[in-house]
Amino acid sequence: MMKKVFILFALTILSLKGIAQEKLDYARTWVFMVGVLEWADGKTFAPFEKEGRVDAKIMKFFEQQGVPANQMLFIKDEGATTKAVRGAFVTFLKKAKKGDMLFFYYCGHGYKNDDGKVCFANYKGADWTTEEIVKTVNENFAGNTALFTADCCNSGGLAKEVQKYKTRNYAALNSVVPTDVSTGNWTFSNALLYALRGRNFVDTNNNGMIQLGELSEYIDTEMAVVEGQKASYFVPASMKNWTLSSGVKAKSNTRIGERVMVDYDGTKWLGFIEGVEANKKVKVRFYSYTNNEVDIVEPSRVYPFKCSSDFPIGKSVKVYSTSDKKWYPAVVLKKFSCMHYIHYSEYDSEWDEWVAPANIKK
Repeated sequence: MMKKVFILFALTILSLKGIAQEKLDYARTWVFMVGVLEWADGKTFAPFEKEGRVDAKIMKFFEQQGVPANQMLFIKDEGATTKAVRGAFVTFLKKAKKGDMLFFYYCGHGYKNDDGKVCFANYKGADWTTEEIVKTVNENFAGNTALFTADCCNSGGLAKEVQKYKTRNYAALNSVVPTDVSTGNWTFSNALLYALRGRNFVDTNNNGMIQLGELSEYIDTEMAVVEGQKASYFVPASMKNWTLSSGVKAKSNTRIGERVMVDYDGTKWLGFIEGVEANKKVKVRFYSYTNNEVDIVEPSRVYPFKCSSDFPIGKSVKVYSTSDKKWYPAVVLKKFSCMHYIHYSEYDSEWDEWVAPANIKK
């Protein structure tokens, strides 16, 4: 009996070790990206600024890592009609072999159609639903592993869909829950790129690796703090230790990664610490549309970040509705970072939602 228990224990350890060692193999990675920052119907879908677009930086990263050219496809803007995307997607997926891995990415506008299904807005054409996207991968991609990422309103529809395929290694990292809108900033995409590049402030446990489970939690906090929205993700147990970056440089200072407010003539701006100089000055990268602003500042101007509102579970509050600009009585059901999940006192539970700090008060 003891011998059987020992063998079972040994097999379990080996299994866990194998999972922990799984990592991104660029030679066997297929990258399919759709970036839409302008639309034929400009009245329904407002355009985004193209300068500094992060989707192009993500594609450039994979090119620099040596992903074969025939295993990468980036369709953007006016070229990304629904007809073009659908046709290219199936053809692209069918080229892969068993054991290959898929990285899927979309940025632009997301919405719900008349049937209540989450869709990603292509330049023009029919609805491209998250249901269709994941199903198309399942039916046409020979590999068993896929990571579905999206930076747009309602993008959490992907996280909901991948859970239908229990026998697949399908994970999803999305900027917001499927019921909510998202901001127009590149915060989610930047966090994803930071992880791929192996930036040590994403390595929250400081173990020299950035793994999928770790990244999902990092993105969740980023979106809550910076954008006031709840990210959505699903990472199966088989992929939590899946490594995106290894050999990550150890943090030289425990403050690296800390979110802070920096004073500029009485106005405080949100950023995070990238490094601490020998003279104790702090290198801060500020949150903005593209996060391109960096400054080295005196430590006396740097203050810890604090959520603007914090209510305990069970607390009665008022929540502001952006649709009709009214305050409604509600109760806090749960919390995450700066976000509160609330139940409206006079409505059914189907209206329960995550609320940004600015939209909740006593």
